Amino acid sequence: MWFFTLRDLQWRRRRFIIAIVAAGLAFALSLIMSGTLHNLRQEGVRTVNLYEADAWVVADGVTGPFTAASYLDGDTVDTVRQLPGVHDASPLLIGRSVSKKDDINVVGYERGSFTQPLRVTSGTPPTERGVATVDDTLGLKVGDTVTFGGKSFPVGAVTTKTSFYFGMPTVFLPIEDVRDALTAGEPVVTTVVVRGPLAASSVPSGLSLMTNGDVREDLDRVLIDTAQTLGIINTLLWIMAAGIIAALVYITVLERTRELAVYKATGSSNGSLVRGLLLQASVLALFAAVIAAGIALALTPTFPFAVEIPTAAYIQLLSVALIVGGIASLAGLRRIVRIDPALAFGGA
Repeated sequence: MWFFTLRDLQWRRRRFIIAIVAAGLAFALSLIMSGTLHNLRQEGVRTVNLYEADAWVVADGVTGPFTAASYLDGDTVDTVRQLPGVHDASPLLIGRSVSKKDDINVVGYERGSFTQPLRVTSGTPPTERGVATVDDTLGLKVGDTVTFGGKSFPVGAVTTKTSFYFGMPTVFLPIEDVRDALTAGEPVVTTVVVRGPLAASSVPSGLSLMTNGDVREDLDRVLIDTAQTLGIINTLLWIMAAGIIAALVYITVLERTRELAVYKATGSSNGSLVRGLLLQASVLALFAAVIAAGIALALTPTFPFAVEIPTAAYIQLLSVALIVGGIASLAGLRRIVRIDPALAFGGA
């Protein structure tokens, strides 16, 4: 029965190829959705890990340093540095702006401190004011100019994987330059990044202490609706793929009714026929999954936003493909069980 099932796949290969490609496209879109969501979630992890901090001091009532626009007085930095348990502290001034119609994150750091980004893919981390480090998603290279807030800055270094807030590219500058561009020179900061075992009870009134987990959770908070939407779309794409395979399997069973009746008349059981049908649907689904992986890898570089497909997504796709194959085979199960062996001899 296994041999006849595989021969049937070969005999109807054009129809099966069309079904494999159609289901593969649905699976590929599902992979891309998973890669998009994974990248967005990883943004929060990478952004927090960039500073290797132990805690974050923000204004009281602020949900997080990267999502809320609330300022602290510049003197807060000296206050935090004097708190018990603080080994090192450095300010960040975080804002958003527009550069040549591109929305950007702007992060002001203290020169020579641990908050200055040093992991660059090209150029040299700037040591003087007025020189920017930019994320590669902005499309600029060393020697180009980035302009925002009415001011222009030469690009001295390019870094990677520092975008956050829905893939928005990040521009890093000394905090004095960001103050000039975004706060009219006011000596304010958004957060004070702390290294050391600072206790929440030691933080003065008007300030709050956030852990790395708190900051990541706040960054993920803005993705909740997006994650739910992508999850629903993924489910619909899986159902679409299952529907394509199920329709083909059912039509095949209808066309092979007399042939299946012959198998029954010669001693084949319903179970063996159903297993053959399951094999056929599973082969279709697995080939669709392989095609999907290739399509997703080919399309990923063409998307305007970062798509980072994890290995777990490919494993999940194979599992879903097998489940889809099993579900699709049910489409012809009832039909097979009801086939009368008398049809093999021209009976009703």
